[in-house]
Amino acid sequence: MSASRISDLLAPYLVPVSAEKIRYFHGRGKTVPELEWLTVDRFDPVLVATVFRAQSEDTLQDLRISLQAAMASLECTALVVQHRYDGKADNEVVCGELPAEPVAQEQGMKYKLDFQRGQNLGFFADMSEGRRWIRERAEGKKVLNLFSFTCSFSVAALAGGADSVVNIDLSDAALTLGKQNHALNGFQAAQVHYLPHNIFRSWKKLHSLGRYDIIVIDPPSAQKGSFMVEKDYPKVLRKLHRLLAPEAEILACVNAPWLNYAWLEQCVEENLPGAVKVSRLSGAAGFDEAGEPALKTIHYRYTRPEELDN
Repeated sequence: MSASRISDLLAPYLVPVSAEKIRYFHGRGKTVPELEWLTVDRFDPVLVATVFRAQSEDTLQDLRISLQAAMASLECTALVVQHRYDGKADNEVVCGELPAEPVAQEQGMKYKLDFQRGQNLGFFADMSEGRRWIRERAEGKKVLNLFSFTCSFSVAALAGGADSVVNIDLSDAALTLGKQNHALNGFQAAQVHYLPHNIFRSWKKLHSLGRYDIIVIDPPSAQKGSFMVEKDYPKVLRKLHRLLAPEAEILACVNAPWLNYAWLEQCVEENLPGAVKVSRLSGAAGFDEAGEPALKTIHYRYTRPEELDN
């Protein structure tokens, strides 16, 4: 594929916008079949292209040329190409210099990026509507953030006035980055717990910290040895009765292209009595999809069934 062809395909997407936006091109959404192997994100002032399938060196060089040509109009001063295939995730700084403390900015909050951590920079832009959702309803609430990763839901909840947040994730390194995210946004003194534990061995601890008004379930889809979504998601749901307040809200999330919304809705219906679907959340800006999105997020309202109290 020539540089001119890549430029022609990307041209409609790599244009300045007035609205807040991180994902500028979402090839994985299969709306441009020739570029399903590519995504392009803008973390001001860094442009990040992620290549998900091995390409010829000529194609990669054409991609670099095309992206460099777009940098000025996007007000970017550095270009990174991440090669994420063949079991690796290498970040190539093509031109410019990375900021000393690179961040993603969203809805007035900042989230630290780590270009040394591998395939995940520490922030998932596709979950912006989920963070907006929790921020809009967190005031005065006790929040439990399951599979919290770098705690972006926690930061958003505190920005919305949450009374307290419990974050739990198996990765101590991710939680460390999460603590830095809280400090970056002035929440270092907030009532927040960081639990570097396996959720399936921590129900008693989670219960001791409260009954929660809001619970976010955003697990990895397949993490060998700790979580496999089809087997383990129902197990999580069946434990939530002990953790939820009598009246509560849930954000149920699944990021797995091979599972559809129907699977998630059936899973909640069968394993969490008292949960009633309110709505599916819309996708984030720039994440255009030809079919159902890989990321599914559903808002549920929970009312504790009377039989559980008898």
